Amino acid sequence: MESDSDAPIRLDRSQARQASEVLARAFADDPVLIRFVTEPGRRAELLRSMFRMVLSHAVLKGEVYAVSPKMEGVAIWLPSGVPEITLWEALRGGGLTLLFKGGMEFMRKMKQDEDFAHQLRQRLAPTPHWYLAVLGVDPQFQGKGCASRLLKPMLARLDAEKLPAYLETSTEEYVPMYQHFGFKLLQEAMMPGSGTKMWVMLREND
Repeated sequence: MESDSDAPIRLDRSQARQASEVLARAFADDPVLIRFVTEPGRRAELLRSMFRMVLSHAVLKGEVYAVSPKMEGVAIWLPSGVPEITLWEALRGGGLTLLFKGGMEFMRKMKQDEDFAHQLRQRLAPTPHWYLAVLGVDPQFQGKGCASRLLKPMLARLDAEKLPAYLETSTEEYVPMYQHFGFKLLQEAMMPGSGTKMWVMLREND
Protein backbone atom coordinates (compact mmCIF):
# COMPACT_ATOMS: atom_id res chain seq x y z
CA MET A 1 0.00 0.00 0.00
CA GLU A 2 1.34 3.43 -0.91
CA SER A 3 1.70 6.05 1.81
CA ASP A 4 1.07 9.77 1.53
CA SER A 5 4.81 10.27 1.27
CA ASP A 6 4.76 8.24 -1.95
CA ALA A 7 2.18 10.52 -3.55
CA PRO A 8 3.43 12.85 -6.32
CA ILE A 9 3.69 16.55 -5.55
CA ARG A 10 1.91 19.14 -7.66
CA LEU A 11 4.19 21.76 -9.18
CA ASP A 12 3.61 25.47 -9.67
CA ARG A 13 5.10 27.94 -12.11
CA SER A 14 8.10 28.71 -9.91
CA GLN A 15 9.26 25.11 -10.39
CA ALA A 16 8.94 25.09 -14.18
CA ARG A 17 12.63 25.74 -14.82
CA GLN A 18 13.77 22.82 -12.63
CA ALA A 19 11.13 20.54 -14.17
CA SER A 20 12.24 21.55 -17.67
CA GLU A 21 15.78 20.41 -16.87
CA VAL A 22 14.47 17.00 -15.81
CA LEU A 23 12.34 16.61 -18.93
CA ALA A 24 15.16 17.77 -21.21
CA ARG A 25 17.33 14.96 -19.86
CA ALA A 26 14.46 12.46 -20.08
CA PHE A 27 13.77 13.26 -23.73
CA ALA A 28 17.38 13.71 -24.88
CA ASP A 29 17.03 10.68 -27.18
CA ASP A 30 13.47 11.34 -28.33
CA PRO A 31 13.15 10.25 -31.99
CA VAL A 32 11.29 13.42 -33.02
CA LEU A 33 13.92 15.80 -31.64
CA ILE A 34 16.81 13.72 -32.92
CA ARG A 35 15.40 14.01 -36.42
CA PHE A 36 14.98 17.77 -36.06
CA VAL A 37 18.27 18.53 -34.30
CA THR A 38 21.15 16.06 -34.59
CA GLU A 39 23.67 17.91 -32.40
CA PRO A 40 23.15 16.79 -28.74
CA GLY A 41 24.20 20.06 -27.06
CA ARG A 42 21.91 22.20 -29.20
CA ARG A 43 19.11 19.67 -28.81
CA ALA A 44 19.38 19.89 -25.01
CA GLU A 45 19.07 23.70 -25.14
CA LEU A 46 16.00 23.47 -27.36
CA LEU A 47 14.41 20.87 -25.10
CA ARG A 48 14.88 23.03 -22.03
CA SER A 49 13.30 26.04 -23.76
CA MET A 50 10.47 23.96 -25.20
CA PHE A 51 9.59 22.33 -21.88
CA ARG A 52 9.73 25.66 -20.02
CA MET A 53 7.11 26.96 -22.45
CA VAL A 54 4.94 23.83 -22.15
CA LEU A 55 5.21 23.76 -18.35
CA SER A 56 4.33 27.43 -17.97
CA HIS A 57 1.13 26.76 -19.89
CA ALA A 58 0.35 23.47 -18.16
CA VAL A 59 0.61 24.68 -14.56
CA LEU A 60 -2.04 27.30 -15.37
CA LYS A 61 -4.39 25.23 -17.55
CA GLY A 62 -3.77 21.69 -16.30
CA GLU A 63 -1.89 19.80 -13.60
CA VAL A 64 1.84 19.08 -13.36
CA TYR A 65 3.28 16.54 -10.94
CA ALA A 66 6.73 15.41 -9.85
CA VAL A 67 7.59 12.13 -8.16
CA SER A 68 8.90 13.97 -5.08
CA PRO A 69 10.70 17.23 -4.19
CA LYS A 70 13.81 15.63 -5.71
CA MET A 71 11.94 15.76 -9.04
CA GLU A 72 13.03 12.35 -10.31
CA GLY A 73 10.29 12.48 -12.94
CA VAL A 74 7.55 14.81 -14.15
CA ALA A 75 4.06 14.27 -15.62
CA ILE A 76 1.96 16.89 -17.40
CA TRP A 77 -1.81 16.37 -17.57
CA LEU A 78 -4.24 18.59 -19.47
CA PRO A 79 -8.05 18.34 -19.41
CA SER A 80 -9.77 18.03 -22.76
CA GLY A 81 -11.10 21.28 -24.10
CA VAL A 82 -8.15 23.37 -22.91
CA PRO A 83 -7.27 25.81 -25.67
CA GLU A 84 -3.86 25.60 -27.28
CA ILE A 85 -1.13 27.85 -25.94
CA THR A 86 -1.54 31.44 -27.07
CA LEU A 87 1.25 33.50 -28.63
CA TRP A 88 1.47 35.64 -25.48
CA GLU A 89 1.71 32.56 -23.24
CA ALA A 90 4.36 31.09 -25.52
CA LEU A 91 6.46 34.26 -25.42
CA ARG A 92 6.15 34.58 -21.64
CA GLY A 93 7.01 30.90 -21.18
CA GLY A 94 10.17 30.84 -23.28
CA GLY A 95 8.88 30.69 -26.84
CA LEU A 96 11.03 33.61 -27.95
CA THR A 97 14.14 31.80 -26.74
CA LEU A 98 12.99 28.66 -28.53
CA LEU A 99 12.52 30.60 -31.75
CA PHE A 100 15.93 32.26 -31.41
CA LYS A 101 17.72 28.95 -30.74
CA GLY A 102 15.75 26.73 -33.10
CA GLY A 103 14.94 28.99 -35.99
CA MET A 104 11.76 29.36 -38.03
CA GLU A 105 12.04 25.99 -39.80
CA PHE A 106 12.31 24.13 -36.50
CA MET A 107 9.29 26.00 -35.14
CA ARG A 108 7.30 25.36 -38.31
CA LYS A 109 7.90 21.61 -38.19
CA MET A 110 7.14 21.40 -34.48
CA LYS A 111 3.90 23.34 -34.98
CA GLN A 112 2.96 21.03 -37.85
CA ASP A 113 3.39 17.97 -35.63
CA GLU A 114 1.51 19.66 -32.79
CA ASP A 115 -1.44 20.56 -35.02
CA PHE A 116 -1.57 17.04 -36.43
CA ALA A 117 -1.58 15.48 -32.95
CA HIS A 118 -4.26 17.92 -31.76
CA GLN A 119 -6.55 17.10 -34.69
CA LEU A 120 -6.01 13.38 -34.14
CA ARG A 121 -6.89 13.72 -30.46
CA GLN A 122 -10.08 15.61 -31.27
CA ARG A 123 -11.13 12.84 -33.66
CA LEU A 124 -10.14 9.81 -31.56
CA ALA A 125 -11.13 11.15 -28.14
CA PRO A 126 -14.09 13.52 -28.71
CA THR A 127 -15.61 13.08 -25.23
CA PRO A 128 -14.25 14.65 -21.99
CA HIS A 129 -10.94 13.10 -20.91
CA TRP A 130 -7.53 13.91 -19.45
CA TYR A 131 -4.54 14.07 -21.78
CA LEU A 132 -1.17 12.82 -20.58
CA ALA A 133 0.81 15.36 -22.56
CA VAL A 134 4.24 14.49 -21.13
CA LEU A 135 5.69 11.80 -18.86
CA GLY A 136 9.43 11.86 -18.37
CA VAL A 137 11.82 10.35 -15.84
CA ASP A 138 15.38 11.55 -15.34
CA PRO A 139 17.68 8.84 -16.82
CA GLN A 140 19.44 8.27 -13.49
CA PHE A 141 16.11 7.27 -11.91
CA GLN A 142 14.65 5.22 -14.75
CA GLY A 143 13.70 1.63 -13.93
CA LYS A 144 12.95 2.47 -10.29
CA GLY A 145 9.16 2.76 -10.44
CA CYS A 146 8.98 6.52 -10.93
CA ALA A 147 6.61 6.31 -13.90
CA SER A 148 4.30 4.11 -11.86
CA ARG A 149 4.31 6.56 -8.96
CA LEU A 150 3.39 9.36 -11.35
CA LEU A 151 0.63 7.45 -13.12
CA LYS A 152 -1.20 5.49 -10.43
CA PRO A 153 -2.74 8.36 -8.38
CA MET A 154 -4.10 10.17 -11.43
CA LEU A 155 -5.45 6.97 -12.98
CA ALA A 156 -7.16 6.07 -9.70
CA ARG A 157 -8.75 9.52 -9.67
CA LEU A 158 -9.94 9.12 -13.25
CA ASP A 159 -11.40 5.72 -12.35
CA ALA A 160 -13.39 7.38 -9.58
CA GLU A 161 -14.53 10.15 -11.92
CA LYS A 162 -15.24 7.70 -14.78
CA LEU A 163 -13.04 9.65 -17.19
CA PRO A 164 -10.73 8.24 -19.86
CA ALA A 165 -7.06 9.11 -20.32
CA TYR A 166 -5.38 9.73 -23.67
CA LEU A 167 -1.73 9.87 -24.69
CA GLU A 168 0.69 9.72 -27.61
CA THR A 169 4.21 8.36 -27.56
CA SER A 170 6.87 8.45 -30.26
CA THR A 171 8.82 5.63 -28.55
CA GLU A 172 7.48 2.16 -29.36
CA GLU A 173 9.15 0.49 -26.37
CA TYR A 174 6.89 2.51 -24.03
CA VAL A 175 3.72 1.05 -25.52
CA PRO A 176 3.78 -2.14 -23.35
CA MET A 177 4.28 -0.06 -20.21
CA TYR A 178 1.19 2.00 -20.93
CA GLN A 179 -0.74 -1.16 -21.82
CA HIS A 180 0.17 -2.47 -18.37
CA PHE A 181 -1.71 0.51 -16.92
CA GLY A 182 -4.81 -0.16 -19.01
CA PHE A 183 -4.16 1.94 -22.11
CA LYS A 184 -5.15 0.43 -25.44
CA LEU A 185 -3.48 1.19 -28.74
CA LEU A 186 -5.83 3.17 -30.97
CA GLN A 187 -3.67 4.00 -33.95
CA GLU A 188 -0.16 4.22 -35.34
CA ALA A 189 0.31 7.50 -37.17
CA MET A 190 3.12 9.16 -39.09
CA MET A 191 3.74 12.74 -38.03
CA PRO A 192 4.00 15.00 -41.09
CA GLY A 193 6.50 17.50 -39.70
CA SER A 194 9.11 15.10 -38.37
CA GLY A 195 8.32 11.99 -40.40
CA THR A 196 8.43 9.84 -37.25
CA LYS A 197 5.83 7.36 -36.03
CA MET A 198 3.48 8.06 -33.14
CA TRP A 199 1.51 5.53 -31.11
CA VAL A 200 -1.88 6.83 -29.94
CA MET A 201 -3.39 5.22 -26.84
CA LEU A 202 -6.58 5.51 -24.79
CA ARG A 203 -7.52 4.22 -21.34
CA GLU A 204 -11.29 3.95 -21.32
CA ASN A 205 -13.52 4.38 -18.29
CA ASP A 206 -17.11 3.39 -18.97
